[in-house]
Amino acid sequence: MRWLRTDRWLGHDLLIGDCDVLIIGGGFAGLMAARAAAPQVGRTLVVAKGFAGADGVSAFAGGIVVYLLPEDDWDGFLAEHARHSEGLAHPEAVRQVVATAARLLTDLARTGAPLERAASGQLVRRRLPVAGRRSVPRLGFESVGLARCLRQLAIRAGARFLDQTVITALRRGADGTFWAVGCQRQQGGLVAIRARAVVLAAGGCSWRGAHMGQHNVMGDACALALEAGADLAGMEFCSSYLATCALFDTHGQCVLAALGGRLRNRLGEDILARYGFDQPAATHQVALAMLAELAAGRGPITFDLTGIPPASRQDWEAHFALVSRGLRRLGRDVFRDPVPWLPGFTGSIAGGGGVRTRSLAGDTVVPGLFVAGDAAVRVPVVGAGSGITFLNVAWALASGHWAGLAAGRWASPSAAAPDREALAQALQATLAPLADQPVGDPGALLRALQRLVVDPQINFFRTAAGLEAATEQLRALWPAIAAARAVDWHGLVRLHELRSAALTAMAGFQSARARSETRGWHRRQDHPDRDPGLDDVWSVARLADPADHPGDFT
Repeated sequence: MRWLRTDRWLGHDLLIGDCDVLIIGGGFAGLMAARAAAPQVGRTLVVAKGFAGADGVSAFAGGIVVYLLPEDDWDGFLAEHARHSEGLAHPEAVRQVVATAARLLTDLARTGAPLERAASGQLVRRRLPVAGRRSVPRLGFESVGLARCLRQLAIRAGARFLDQTVITALRRGADGTFWAVGCQRQQGGLVAIRARAVVLAAGGCSWRGAHMGQHNVMGDACALALEAGADLAGMEFCSSYLATCALFDTHGQCVLAALGGRLRNRLGEDILARYGFDQPAATHQVALAMLAELAAGRGPITFDLTGIPPASRQDWEAHFALVSRGLRRLGRDVFRDPVPWLPGFTGSIAGGGGVRTRSLAGDTVVPGLFVAGDAAVRVPVVGAGSGITFLNVAWALASGHWAGLAAGRWASPSAAAPDREALAQALQATLAPLADQPVGDPGALLRALQRLVVDPQINFFRTAAGLEAATEQLRALWPAIAAARAVDWHGLVRLHELRSAALTAMAGFQSARARSETRGWHRRQDHPDRDPGLDDVWSVARLADPADHPGDFT
């Protein structure tokens, strides 16, 4: 790549480059941003932690996306969505996301994208009642194939890729451009990219949760945005759980529920019926029922799939081939013999918190910094609930497209000299945890952090006292996280992930303390009712001092 060159810094190999638009993250949102930005500027670069188009949660998306056309019942869709989002979603934002996603999907179909089609080649829409929504026409797609397709389309548009690269520091220099610094986690060495505009599309934070595709989303985007001067929003809604098979991490459970699957406790009772929820229920209601039953000692919970017709089973297995293949390898027929299912923690992925944006273009309070996908706050679109399985993919496509267009327009050529001080600061921040001898146990530190964030008695069934105790325990844990040292590049990445996850957790705890009500994913046992006075109130978490970790938020 002619706009990247090799250098050295403090004895380490350094790959240094310059681009117009830098996109951090290679999922659906990042790839759509690259496709939109590349035709506008000379140099668009996508940096991905793994292989762009095959890492993160996009490759394991739920296989269906909302696909409303102009002639559909938009009023019915918006009314139903408003009910499930519990008052915080903005109807015009929802309308714009869904309409734009439909146009993009129609365009992608013309390129040969792997979207569900009839023998005639026409796109096939279904009206499957998923996640409590009944007025949602859906389009099926093969998630891994779609991610690969989007990568190829971005390349054809002129974007270039730097895979297996983790960005750990983002600084805006005095010249108005950014330095993004990190390391190549497989071959080693530092990376420093100067960019005129940056799109953060590096996902949300699940604290390495127990659900398919969650293992490398550790709050990277939130931490980078905060340290660059941006804010977070809606972080109290980052306590999501999705049902997952106990045999291994899975996805596709919402579709199974829509086809007739029933979650049962050890007494054989339908747990959603027990709590008076509709079938199929909204995602946060499923989590509540599962966690409450387990807390009451009525576990294990099994997913009874025996009522699903054979034809529907075959269709599901075709759409969720990765899970089906895993079950066959284990020799287990879960459609005949129900097995336990667990509430798998997914953090912000099925929730709505993320980096605060000022418009649907993804612009933040930091000039030239844009955000898209799970990295961005989705409360204006999903409210206090979830967009999992139908709206999150639409959001990824639309928000990535908008952010890419906006970043491309912003990235005018700069004649100013690069800010070398900003570069040095970012390089120093990246290398700080690297040492000759290891210090601390990253695995043990992550487990200690997970005990605070994932434990439903702390972070789902919340109280002011519990949140305050968790905040203080996180403060007590931070010195050990800050003092930890790694001896190689892989270990260095783990420590940066740990620090990002701790910072994101603190934002979540403090936001949850500020919202004194129960709404969607946010449950306060000491404030069990919804407060109508907060129907139009979105929370914003601003880091008081970017140098202070894990930080105080205002």
